[in-house]
Amino acid sequence: MKKLIFSLGILCLFQANSQDQLSLSDAIQTGLQRNYGILIEKGNVEVAQNNNNWGEAGRWPTITLNVNQNNSITDNVKVANPFSLQGQIQSNSVVPAVNLNWTIFDGFRANISKRRLDQLQAETQGNASIVIANTLQSVILGYYLAVLESERLEEFEKQLSLSRDKYDYMKIKSDLGSAVTTEILLEEGNYLTDSINYINQQLAFRNAVRDLNVLLAEDDISKIYLFTDSLNIPDETYTAETLRSRMFTENVDLKKQYITQSILGTATTLSRASQYPSLIVNAGFSENRGRNDLSRTSAGRSQQDSLSRNPNAVFIPNFNDPLSSVTDTYFANFTLSFTLFNGGKIKRAIKNAIVNERVGELRVDQLENSLDRDLLSALDRYNIRRQLYGINARREAAAKTNLDLSEEKFKNGSINSFDFRDVQNNYLSSSILKLQATYNLVNSKIELMRLTGGLIREYQ
Repeated sequence: MKKLIFSLGILCLFQANSQDQLSLSDAIQTGLQRNYGILIEKGNVEVAQNNNNWGEAGRWPTITLNVNQNNSITDNVKVANPFSLQGQIQSNSVVPAVNLNWTIFDGFRANISKRRLDQLQAETQGNASIVIANTLQSVILGYYLAVLESERLEEFEKQLSLSRDKYDYMKIKSDLGSAVTTEILLEEGNYLTDSINYINQQLAFRNAVRDLNVLLAEDDISKIYLFTDSLNIPDETYTAETLRSRMFTENVDLKKQYITQSILGTATTLSRASQYPSLIVNAGFSENRGRNDLSRTSAGRSQQDSLSRNPNAVFIPNFNDPLSSVTDTYFANFTLSFTLFNGGKIKRAIKNAIVNERVGELRVDQLENSLDRDLLSALDRYNIRRQLYGINARREAAAKTNLDLSEEKFKNGSINSFDFRDVQNNYLSSSILKLQATYNLVNSKIELMRLTGGLIREYQ
């Protein structure tokens, strides 16, 4: 068992020497640059920016270019009109055309749509800010959790080292004949128990680092770091009035909800635009270039027979040469439309938009109410955890002093192994509780910063 623990210690020492250093600021920057959720939201913001233009809102006309190519063969087998040509007529035509369609007026819908696109872009950016704030909170807490598990591991390692020394000390006393078998078995059991705790804590530490690597989008999920920042004790004091003022002006969730409410107001305005008439202009130009082959008609065959008898004959028109034509067409049409009745759809749409706007106002009030509750609860937790940290720090200091004194008493035989083990466990428990109290206090501070928009303000 001693060889196993020694091997684990050598392995941890080798890993520590080969680890990359990671500070909290480095972890935050890496998370902002590589976190999958942030990258996804950046893509959504880019799409919203691309859509936010006057062309998407319908301000500009639509211009299209069309080219039609037509081919036909008309076979007049029998004609009743003496002026009609009998036989096959081959026709070919090319018709290029340019069309313009422009809505000149439709109840200011283009202006309203552009304002809505501005709001949608702001809403997307608000969603990105929420994801960034959540990621910052997760990265900071993930970093400190890994630090917490690392410092816990050090405490378990100290406990294990002390147990190992006691076990070796008892074996020496046994060899000298001054220790009984029960004392050796007791120390061996303590040593094995501390070995199990140390191994389990190693697993907890590696799992915390893996969770941090996921937040940082690290390719090597099992990568271990040498953390350069320790758990710092927050010493700030806050007042509820100051925090509430910051929250109502800088909280990212509330900002996004305000934007969503403005979008609902714009939707109401947009639905009212259907009450106005619309004026649409449709203009364009087309050119018809045609070609007709009459050589296979009765007139064409008749000219061919005449030419065979008299090659120098001149015919006007000459049905053996294709006849070409070019026709240009310009047009500009205006359409004024006004919906007189459509079953009340416009009025219902307006009423529904107004109701949705009222519902949005209720959601804003609901969010403000819940955030106010969350802020006061978080502030209470922060203040309570500051007191708990002070108590645990004093308890840990007293336990450390008691451990130092008891170790001397144990060596000179003033206390037995059972009593010294109780002192040893009390010190370990006090150290672990102090570390947990420190992490809880940091967690409360980060929660207050998240609610008041401080994470975006300080770290982005």
